[in-house]
Amino acid sequence: MTEPDIIYNFFQKIRSRFPYLEKDATGQSRLYLNSGAGSLMVDSSYRAIESAGFGLNPMPGTTASVEVRTAEFHHQVRQLVSEFIGAENPGEISFHLSTTNAIFNLAFSLRKLFQRGTNCLITDLDHFANISPWEAIAAQRGAETRRIRLREDCSLGKADLLDRVDKNTVIVALTGASNALGTIVSLTDLVQQIKLRSPVLVAVDAVHLAPHAPIDVREIGCDFLAFSGYKVFGPMVGVLFSRKEAHPFTDPYRVETNKVEAPFCWEQGMLSNLSLAGLKGALDYLLEIGREISSKEKAGPKYNRKAFRKAMESIKRYEQSLSLYFLERFNQLKSDRIELFGINQSTQVPSRVPTFAFEIKGLSASETKKLFWERGRVLIADGNHYSAVVVRHLKKEALNRVSLAHHDNLQTIDKFFQIMENILHNK
Repeated sequence: MTEPDIIYNFFQKIRSRFPYLEKDATGQSRLYLNSGAGSLMVDSSYRAIESAGFGLNPMPGTTASVEVRTAEFHHQVRQLVSEFIGAENPGEISFHLSTTNAIFNLAFSLRKLFQRGTNCLITDLDHFANISPWEAIAAQRGAETRRIRLREDCSLGKADLLDRVDKNTVIVALTGASNALGTIVSLTDLVQQIKLRSPVLVAVDAVHLAPHAPIDVREIGCDFLAFSGYKVFGPMVGVLFSRKEAHPFTDPYRVETNKVEAPFCWEQGMLSNLSLAGLKGALDYLLEIGREISSKEKAGPKYNRKAFRKAMESIKRYEQSLSLYFLERFNQLKSDRIELFGINQSTQVPSRVPTFAFEIKGLSASETKKLFWERGRVLIADGNHYSAVVVRHLKKEALNRVSLAHHDNLQTIDKFFQIMENILHNK
């Protein structure tokens, strides 16, 4: 059996780990193709939440055994996250209500750097969670916001971005992957070039990249990076990496009596033990993938960081096969009523995650979504996907989006296109 076959068979086996993959919470059958709006939760995440509800003290502490256990648990989750993204230590990891909340907190913490005459760079490829916070703080402080516009093919204008970085730039905000189009940004190379232009801070929204590919903040060279638990097969919780060397530039919202040092200074109020437990359960699942895939190798990963990387590299490789098949099926439609936006060439599949934005001409995005549900109980997305500038760039009111994950397979894609053909031929 070839390696691609082994990987494919492995990912068919893990489908059983997702309780609501083929049926919703009411027990009704449906096909969930909206991972971009929130991933399905893995079974270990549910179990971890239940266990935490019974076994953790509300507050961490240093005296009673239950509060010590909670403090140790918080440290364990920070450590696990730091290994997932390649951070240097758990003190660089803080938890927030959501990624949007985390980036607003981050923007506010850097407010003193924003002065008249300074500027920040945002890109039109980004989710608005990595646009609005910077626009807001820049406007309040009298700084300039520089927008990096999309090229005609909806890719990021990297040359334009680099040309607009100067000695007065405070921060450059980038996305890891487009929430609307699935386009991956080559962060390591781009951040290196930015830093060569000027020693600016770089903040990365990695929400849409985190479930699909390895992340290593030290390789990327960014100063801040955020992602969400509910996109990596766990519950809603925002995670913020803040590089230790960048801490002197920050002044976060903080209750006076809260600890001054990171990561505690970032966190307003008590942490949600249940959310952190669910996040840990999801990351433990990804560790299992890395270790199991490596089990047939001469030496499996000894450290969590290596296991995480193995898991995410395998997920990325498997999802690329799904993307290739999706594009193959799309090209077989041969209909001038349907248009796919973003990367649509098989040779460019390594530059995208399996998220596809499309339009059926003659139907609104909401009508298309409704037809997919009515004719096959297939759940897709409609709207601007919080990437409104991308939608405006395409001169559209809204787009449909189908977003796959590693628990999907070729049959998933076949079902999607079966309903697509039904709509095209019968509407």
